[in-house]
Amino acid sequence: MGVSTNQKRLFIKWYLETFHTEKREMVWLLEYVMKRDNLLQNIHFVYEAHLCPRSIVMTSDENAKRPFRYYKDHVVTTDVDKAFHDIRLNPDETLYIELIFDYNRSSLEYAEVLEDNPYLPEDYYLENEDYVLLEKFLSNATYYSKINILKLKIDQALDIGDVEGFHKWSQELNDLMKSNH
Repeated sequence: MGVSTNQKRLFIKWYLETFHTEKREMVWLLEYVMKRDNLLQNIHFVYEAHLCPRSIVMTSDENAKRPFRYYKDHVVTTDVDKAFHDIRLNPDETLYIELIFDYNRSSLEYAEVLEDNPYLPEDYYLENEDYVLLEKFLSNATYYSKINILKLKIDQALDIGDVEGFHKWSQELNDLMKSNH
C-alpha cells in the first residue's frame, strides 16, 4: 500500500512548521518537493537513509557539522543546490529521505510516513553482545529440543516394548544432560 502523497505532503508541512533551520536552502528544497506530486510519489522516508543509493539526510540540529547530506551512487555532497538540481532533473528516480530531529524515533507524525529501508542489512542494529545473547539462546533452544526429542523416543520405545531402543535413547539423554553441566 505505501504512504500516500498527501500524507507525505502533510508531514513535510508539519516538519517545516515545527522545526526551524538556519539553512534556508533546506527549507526551499522541502517546499519544492512538497508541491510536486510526481516527486512525492518517488520519495520514501526511512531510517539510515545514507545506506540507500540516492538519499537525503537532513537534521534540524543547529549545532550539527553537516545538517544536510545528499547521497547519490556513493558520492556525498553537503551542497543543497547540487541536490536540488539533481532532484529537479531526475524526478522519476526513487529518493529516500531521513529527517533527524528531537524525538524523531517517538514522533507519531514521522511514524505515519516512515517506510522500511530496503537497503538496511537485517543485522544492522545488532551489537556484539546481541550476537552473544542470540548464540546462547539458540544453543539453549537446541539443547532443550534435543532433550524433548530423546524423551519422545524413550516414550515410544517403552510403548512398543523396545528394550534396546529404550537403553540407547536413555543413555543418549544421560550423556547429553551430563555434557551440558
